[in-house]
Amino acid sequence: METAAASDSMPRTSFCMTLPKPHHPPPFLSLLDASFRLGDRLVFEHSTWIFRRSEHWAILGANGSGKSLLAEALRGRLPLVGGELLYQFRPLPGLAPEEAISHVSFEHRKAENLDAVVQSRWNSLDDENALRVRDFLSYERVMEVNPFEVSAQHLHARPRFESRMRRAVALLRVGPFLDRRLISLSNGERQRVQLARGLSRPMRLLILDEAFARLDAGTRARFHVVLERLMETPLRILLIATRPEDLPRQVTHVLCVAECRIVAAGSRADILSLPHCRRPVCLSKTAGLRKGMDRPARSTPARAGAEVVRLRNATVRYGDITVLHDVNWIVRAGESWALLGPNGSGKTTLLSLIIGDNPQVYANDITVFGQPRGRGESVWEIRRPIGWVSPELHLHFTDSVTCFEVVASGLYDAIGLFERPSSRQRAAVRRWLVRFHLLECASEPLFALSAGLQRMVLLARALVKCPRLLILDEPCQGLDSAHRRFFVNTVDGLIRSRATTVIYVTHRPDEIPPSINRVFRLNPRQ
Repeated sequence: METAAASDSMPRTSFCMTLPKPHHPPPFLSLLDASFRLGDRLVFEHSTWIFRRSEHWAILGANGSGKSLLAEALRGRLPLVGGELLYQFRPLPGLAPEEAISHVSFEHRKAENLDAVVQSRWNSLDDENALRVRDFLSYERVMEVNPFEVSAQHLHARPRFESRMRRAVALLRVGPFLDRRLISLSNGERQRVQLARGLSRPMRLLILDEAFARLDAGTRARFHVVLERLMETPLRILLIATRPEDLPRQVTHVLCVAECRIVAAGSRADILSLPHCRRPVCLSKTAGLRKGMDRPARSTPARAGAEVVRLRNATVRYGDITVLHDVNWIVRAGESWALLGPNGSGKTTLLSLIIGDNPQVYANDITVFGQPRGRGESVWEIRRPIGWVSPELHLHFTDSVTCFEVVASGLYDAIGLFERPSSRQRAAVRRWLVRFHLLECASEPLFALSAGLQRMVLLARALVKCPRLLILDEPCQGLDSAHRRFFVNTVDGLIRSRATTVIYVTHRPDEIPPSINRVFRLNPRQ
């Protein structure tokens, strides 16, 4: 064999042992030297990636790295200007391949808000005409069909849709609140409804964007079980996440992105062993965040001062549902509190009473800064000394508002900027943008930024007026590890300096600033 192989007078192929080619499952979706255009620039230039039928993938990356942008490219929402994007699955009859990809984002719910003011959520709970879950999951709304349109296509499509919806409702246990108002749901319940909506569409690929945001530990565990069951079906799933620890065990492969390019792709074990993929950092947006990132030493608790908040037997009911029952709580100046409790326990409702959004504040005994609520004061008077962040806050801003305007709006407690700030106020806005390394984003529209960077802008908005009371409802949702640590240390510094009183809501123990030394825990409603 060796002599024959060495002879140049004979064809090499005659004596070469033909090795079997490694078996690869057929591809499901492929990028081949693909480049996409976003506005006047190219993104994900010369990207090559093969998603095979036997695989489930996750996309990891820092805030602003392009994770959600890549999902939009896969759905055909960005122009392909080079290479190939191949859909190697068969969509249902009558659908283009792009229409067989469902993208469920748990971060952006702007379409559900109908551009309403922030307070409308709580007012709508008493409105009999408020949208109910059953209607939100209807064929017409999910498939964006004109209810007055008559077509033979719908005669066939509707029964298939309803069959898929029944399976999704059963899988996600949505049935018990089908007749409830959508706006009344807790965050865990809303997640399940959104996923049911996504599963009811005729799809081959489901993209879940930050699927575990705002879920308590128990709900996250149950959501893992749901995803694992879905991954055992022919449906392919692509998860987008900032926390590698959130990935279900059935995720087989990981794609890492940075600065709108693919930097690594491969098996889960191989990719998560790479330091820059295990703790991703977006160089263009988080440069400098390492400065001052070491946790400061725990300080001696400040001596409590005058009452800032007092609730006496606070109770909130909507019909037969009791959200809060006989809650008593006193927060004093200089204190820092973690407000904890599972999804549905009423944390956000309690905060709405303090802030003054909820109309049931008038039916309760609530005092803020020594002033009883419900004495005719305006919402703006109530909020003047309060800085506030909630996960839904950004949904109420217009699409054209800039990051500078968002931060400046915090000076007036308004959703938008309706008067020109003074030179001193503009300087304060710039200082907080600089402090959060966002100055380069000042003139950009808020919604041009990634969801995580939008959160950083809202945090700057809450702090720009140096509030006496700082209320932070899930402030680190969607932040990567670098931004998360930077923000936690910023809040920790404020607590240690006794600059403000803090109420901090989270489901993640690692997000609680170390100087927070008091806990108020709510039990789930019955």
